[in-house]
Amino acid sequence: MKRVSFYFVLMVSLVFVSSVTAASFKVGFVDAQKVFEISDEGKRVQANVQEYVESRQKIIDIEEKELRQMEEDLRKQAALLSPEASKMKQDEMQKKFTDYQQKARAMNKEVQDKKVETNRTFFQTLEKAIQETAKKEGYTLVLDKNKEGGPVLYSEESGDITDKVVSQLNTMTKK
Repeated sequence: MKRVSFYFVLMVSLVFVSSVTAASFKVGFVDAQKVFEISDEGKRVQANVQEYVESRQKIIDIEEKELRQMEEDLRKQAALLSPEASKMKQDEMQKKFTDYQQKARAMNKEVQDKKVETNRTFFQTLEKAIQETAKKEGYTLVLDKNKEGGPVLYSEESGDITDKVVSQLNTMTKK
């Protein structure tokens, strides 16, 4: 009998402790992609990356234009050139084309690296904004709620702190 009452008291205590703990446990959700799209910092980062991509594309476009001009000149002069001179021009054009392809691949990699680095930096700042917001609002846990699925399949709108995080991020990154 003594043992049964001990277990009974233990069970009641566990129920009481778990209800107190559950009451202080507050979960929030953030749509990180939405924050990236609508926050001032996210827009700034996107604009910087776009500007970088465009500057690299201009370089590639110039090289491509030179290559096409070279090809057109070769076509126009083909009848006038000796077979040796024609072969030299074709070899020169092939080398320029190979260089163009290598440069295009290198610039594509540069652009991808820039995007990865910029996104990494942005999401580090976002993480700080989420932490600040969670502390201010008393959240114990904040999960990423994105449109493509992920850890959160459903949440009530009352737990969505995305707009508060955007506000916090805008405040933190205001220049």
